[in-house]
Amino acid sequence: MAQKAKKIKKILSSKIFLFIAVFVLIFLLIGLVRETYREHQLSNEINQLKSNIDKLEGDNQQLSDLMDYFKEDSYLEKEARIKLNLKNPGETVVVLSKDIIDGVEVVRKGGAEIEELNNPDVKLEDNNTELANYWKWWEYFFNS
Repeated sequence: MAQKAKKIKKILSSKIFLFIAVFVLIFLLIGLVRETYREHQLSNEINQLKSNIDKLEGDNQQLSDLMDYFKEDSYLEKEARIKLNLKNPGETVVVLSKDIIDGVEVVRKGGAEIEELNNPDVKLEDNNTELANYWKWWEYFFNS
C-alpha cells in the first residue's frame, strides 16, 4: 500500500500530469467563456426583442385608436363634406372664389371666423396689391 501511495504521489508530481491538468483547465475555461459570451448575446437579443414588442404594441394601440376615430360619426361627416361635397339638411353652402380667399385669412382658421363672412356687414376687400414678378425685376434694375 505504501508503494501505491508513492506511485500516486509520483504521478501527481510529474510534469506530464501537470501539463495534462493545465490543458484540461484551459479547455474548461474556454468552454466557460464561450457559454458566458453566448448567454450575454442571448440576453441582448431578448432585450432587443422586448423593446420591439413594446414598440409594436404601441403602434398597434395607435392604429386601434385611429380605427376607432375613423368609425366615429364626426369623422364620417367631415369626410362626407370634404370628399363627397355633401351637406346637412338646412345648411347653406357658400362657395368663395380664390380672390376672396386670398384676401381674407380668417377663412383658413375655420369655425366662428367663417360665420363672419356670411354677415352682410362684413366687407371683403381685395388686398392683392402685390406686383407682378417682371415688374419687380424692372424696378430692381432700373429704379434703384
